[in-house]
Amino acid sequence: MDIPNMLQHWPMQAVVAIIAGLVILLVPRVLNYAIAAYLLLIGALGVLHFFYGQAIRPMTVISIVAGVLILIKPAILNYVVGIYLILVGLLEAGILHF
Repeated sequence: MDIPNMLQHWPMQAVVAIIAGLVILLVPRVLNYAIAAYLLLIGALGVLHFFYGQAIRPMTVISIVAGVLILIKPAILNYVVGIYLILVGLLEAGILHF
């Protein structure tokens, strides 16, 4: 199995999600920071797409805002993640448009 070659075909968001999940499982007390880092990385990937000529997607903005909120006030993690997931679901279902 050629793992480096296999990873070239994976979406970067999938790799970031797997790494964040592993960090959370191995060191549970860094949950807030791992989720904030994940959201900020997903937002940064969205911003990179913008620099390559694509429009900024609403998910990019939502991810960055959620990541910053968790870093500023870790106690609201449950609320931020809940609202984030609801917005993602509504966007993916096509119910919410920006």
